[in-house]
Amino acid sequence: MLAENELKALVTLLEDNDENVWQIAFNALSQTDVQQIPMLNDYLFEAVNTAEQRDRLEEAIDHIKVNHLSKQLVEWKNNGGKNLLSAMVTICQFKYPDLTEAYLIQKLEGLRLDAWLEFHYDLTSFEKVKILNYILFQLHGFKGNEANYLHPDNSFINRVLDTKAGNPISLSIIYMLLAQRLNVPVYGVNLPRHFIMAYVENEETETLQNFGEKQEISDLPIGDVKFYINAYNGGGVFNFDHLKKIMGDMDLEVKPEYYEPCTNTDIVRRVLMNLFNSYAHKNMKESKLIDKVLAAYNADGL
Repeated sequence: MLAENELKALVTLLEDNDENVWQIAFNALSQTDVQQIPMLNDYLFEAVNTAEQRDRLEEAIDHIKVNHLSKQLVEWKNNGGKNLLSAMVTICQFKYPDLTEAYLIQKLEGLRLDAWLEFHYDLTSFEKVKILNYILFQLHGFKGNEANYLHPDNSFINRVLDTKAGNPISLSIIYMLLAQRLNVPVYGVNLPRHFIMAYVENEETETLQNFGEKQEISDLPIGDVKFYINAYNGGGVFNFDHLKKIMGDMDLEVKPEYYEPCTNTDIVRRVLMNLFNSYAHKNMKESKLIDKVLAAYNADGL
């Protein structure tokens, strides 16, 4: 990470008329840490004298965002994609570079504690989901952001945790992260146009006694889907026959990838695609940046 005086000196050099000079400064700035973006954004207003200098600095900031997001997510995926929260932090840092994993953990722990206080050892799977629904959608007021469905902030779970409004996948991710911290086996299902969740149960998860301890269930679902959950409508529960009807209404072929649990790497890809569509809908340049991240994520690794 560069010192503040070094950053400012490089920003000053972006004004130089000699391409060799400003290009060296540009390359150095493009490789700096994502956490220095807020300072660079301040320089856009405090230390920029020409349009060329501003354009170069903005492009350098964009490079930092793309490089950080691409490198971190590809590395995460190639290491197995086990910690979904970690990948969500990286995605949030695209717009909120100051965000830390500790902040999200603190938010989730507050939700987990509220749910844990309602749990006891002989709950059925439906009773567990009923408690999770109560905690998230009634006690804390999470809901679908119908009024501004395509806003990019719906894809950043830090903003969803703050505003209590999101899209189907962001609400599902928060639901899953909460459930799995209580050893409740809820996983994502990559249904087109409307992300949902599945409650996956086997003998091991049926008899888990340590719901108050650190997450111990696998990041990969093992067992049969008992029922499905729709986070966007307050945690509504439905069965496979209902899901097949939904797919029919959507003119979708009944494919396993539409009703079986997906991986964390699939979830991250879906979040990136949603983010791309949100920015593209608003004709924002960030759509091109996310498109580059998606290309790197899809081309490298698993």
